[in-house]
Amino acid sequence: MNVRARRYFQAACLLAAAILLWPPPFWTGASKIVVQLSPFAAICSSLALHSVSLGTGAGLILAAIGIFRRRWFCKYACPVGLLLDGAAKIGLRRSRWWMRCPSLGMFFAVLTIAGSVVGYPLLLWLDPLAILSGSFAVRTAGSMLPAFLAIFGLAVLILLSITSGPLWCVRLCPLGGTLDLLASAKTLFQTRLKTAPREAPHPGPAGVQAHAGRRTFVCAAAGIVMGLLARKLGNARGENAPLRPPGAVSESSFAGLCMRCGNCVRSCPAKIIHPDTGQAGVAGLLAPLLRYEKSYCLEDCAACTRVCPSGAIQPMELPDKRRYLIGEALMDGALCVLALGQRDCDACLRACPFDAVRIRWDEEQYIAYPVVDFTKCNGCGACEVACPTFGDKAIRVWRKAD
Repeated sequence: MNVRARRYFQAACLLAAAILLWPPPFWTGASKIVVQLSPFAAICSSLALHSVSLGTGAGLILAAIGIFRRRWFCKYACPVGLLLDGAAKIGLRRSRWWMRCPSLGMFFAVLTIAGSVVGYPLLLWLDPLAILSGSFAVRTAGSMLPAFLAIFGLAVLILLSITSGPLWCVRLCPLGGTLDLLASAKTLFQTRLKTAPREAPHPGPAGVQAHAGRRTFVCAAAGIVMGLLARKLGNARGENAPLRPPGAVSESSFAGLCMRCGNCVRSCPAKIIHPDTGQAGVAGLLAPLLRYEKSYCLEDCAACTRVCPSGAIQPMELPDKRRYLIGEALMDGALCVLALGQRDCDACLRACPFDAVRIRWDEEQYIAYPVVDFTKCNGCGACEVACPTFGDKAIRVWRKAD
């Protein structure tokens, strides 16, 4: 395929990605397809979840092709590559300081794949297709900060291309590094087959291969250790973790599996899913969390569970989503206007779509107060939104420890 034909094919892939990331109303799950086709994302999510979905299966097929055709995905199908190639041609004077640097992308890939083995892919969010997907969240951003966070990743890649040419694609991209890793494994296997058992390999290449093998082993070991430490940290703070969207995996794995692609944020009709700006610490930065400020998790919606490309939010049918425990609604009698006798109020009772709230009369204390039936409550937040108290709500949904 000549250069012009390759550019046309890349442009077609970019257009298709844009259409899928801005999905029509009748196909809300289309946005996850783009990221699932990444071999890097497909390998890591499949290892972390010990399962293969239809979308990740397609990504694994593309990874298999990469074994025989080095970086073919980067050359022909990556929409981000086309954008960065265009940015690199702006004409600014570019520095080539990085030409002697090792391929960090391959080590990012090894680190993340090794972490996936223990359920925590450390750098999965560096996937370029996830970064592209996240930039589309700018159209639904309600304020300047979410808009800035959405476009930040892609803007950094474009700036790198303008100032340093193909630095990202050649040296830093973990998707490209994954394809290099697959092609290198094939080359190494063929070399082993061609080398006779008693034939001493050439000392130069053998030394280089041995050195590369040691670095890969050390990187893989580091990925496993860091993944285990990250999971332990997630378990330690799970009780105080923010509310996650319905279908979210355990807090010990969620921040690692989440790709920060913004699909769940864009798909939510109630606009209650927001990128974390620090509530869950550095590890959870930009991962989705729920805020019941103006609306709640609608009982007739499961959109966010159908658009996650990595499995951080598991797909769920509507009946299962209604039973999923997001958190527990707890009432604070020191704030409730009814319990304080300030006025009659049954806002939480009327708002609850699951009939999980009732008003109890205490004859001894001669007060009435709301009571939550935890066998019915799934933490949707309707009561919290309806509560008329200012500032801190008298009834709030709190995360239940995993």
